[in-house]
Amino acid sequence: MGITLPPGIEVIYNRTLRMYDISVLCNVGKAPRFFPRARDQNMRDITYLFAIAQVWSGFTEQQKLDWKSAGEIVGQAGYNLFVQDKAYRIKNDIGGNATPSIHHQYLVGHIKIEAPANSASIIQYNSRRIFFPATFGISYKTDLTADGGDPYAKLRFTWTRYTNGLNVEAVQEISIPLNNVWDTQELAITELEGIKGQWKVELVLNDVTGDIWFDNIMVTYGGEIKNNDPYCVDVETWWEILDAGEGVTFETIYPT
Repeated sequence: MGITLPPGIEVIYNRTLRMYDISVLCNVGKAPRFFPRARDQNMRDITYLFAIAQVWSGFTEQQKLDWKSAGEIVGQAGYNLFVQDKAYRIKNDIGGNATPSIHHQYLVGHIKIEAPANSASIIQYNSRRIFFPATFGISYKTDLTADGGDPYAKLRFTWTRYTNGLNVEAVQEISIPLNNVWDTQELAITELEGIKGQWKVELVLNDVTGDIWFDNIMVTYGGEIKNNDPYCVDVETWWEILDAGEGVTFETIYPT
């Protein structure tokens, strides 16, 4: 292998490098004059790690256990979850440390409904068959106000079964309080007779305005989480919004 030296460079080579040209394998590189943006960001991230590690070392054993419990929900070590969270806070000039929670970790989904809208819904479809036992659940925080005759917030699970020559939908719902601190609900899905078919999961808001924050939406069976984006890292990609008129905001956010 070899390279062609540009005109003028061979003089430098002859004067400074050729005397060492006895290696079977050697590399000649050129140091960049300026750090590329990506490398500069990597250096900043490494710098963050030193500061984050120092904060972690000052935590009590109970604080570390709380981060461990929160991390187990998403399959992360407690320290790794703290690093992810604290780095976000440093980069975005958010002071202090987050309080670890088993109800939400790092990013969450958010729906905001303002006038003239008073409803919104998001949905995920799944073409795989459901098997039992199975559960579905959600973590949430709500600040919703009734704005109509039938106000509610629900997580709805619907699956199709073929029985007596017909496709029949089985529907189960988790009712979410309109105004609530972070909490989690889970419901076992009832097994019914017939050939099991595809399913869908929906978050439905009706006749309300205000905000709902949500995380850990999980459809679980066979020992696995079967829906996409259960930890709400990118809700706009994985969830389809069905009812989103003017006044509806749907996003992934960091919960301050």
